[in-house]
Amino acid sequence: MTEKKTVRKKASPRKQPEKSGFNRLQDSAIGKPFEIANKVFLANLGLIAAIQSGVRERFDQYVKDGEVARDEYEASLTEFKERTYRKISDATDRVFG
Repeated sequence: MTEKKTVRKKASPRKQPEKSGFNRLQDSAIGKPFEIANKVFLANLGLIAAIQSGVRERFDQYVKDGEVARDEYEASLTEFKERTYRKISDATDRVFG
């Protein structure tokens, strides 16, 4: 009787997904500054987002304050024009009157 030999193939190791450049350097001495820089960058983005939300809330108030200031400026300018025209008219009447 002949026995049939069965040979088992070794299971091929599963390929690990390739790491990005940052992930390859992460555990090295070079990677630590990159990790810190990334955290600083993310913190800055968070800060900018917080500032923008605060600005949005105050923006409408700034617009209202600007409208009030413009109205006051226009009123004082109109008053200045009227006074100037009266003075010119009075001076013209005195000269030619």
